[in-house]
Amino acid sequence: MSKKDPVPQLYCSKGYTIEELLKIYEKYCHDLNDPEEIWIEGYDEFLEYRSDLEIRKNEWSSEQAKRIHDNDQIVLKNGYNYIKIYGEGLYDDHYREKRYPRSHWWWYLDRSEQD
Repeated sequence: MSKKDPVPQLYCSKGYTIEELLKIYEKYCHDLNDPEEIWIEGYDEFLEYRSDLEIRKNEWSSEQAKRIHDNDQIVLKNGYNYIKIYGEGLYDDHYREKRYPRSHWWWYLDRSEQD
């Protein structure tokens, strides 16, 4: 019996534009990429904002898709180390597997090398 992927809910209201969500995500990624500013207020929110962007992927322009991709590279590079230090419980399987499919890879950075 295969387990059905969860369907994530929006973290922010639909009233946010993709551009607004992207600017917030970019700010978090900028901080994540700065060793002097690695503490991000509301540390889990960069994961939530990225999920919101993914849920609304059909609204991305090609320019926004490139910006998201560029910021994703920062998350791939620095995200897991940050989560290990500041994100206690975020990578608890019961929490994330109940809420986020594996296509939301930012919730599963600790597994990327195993896949």
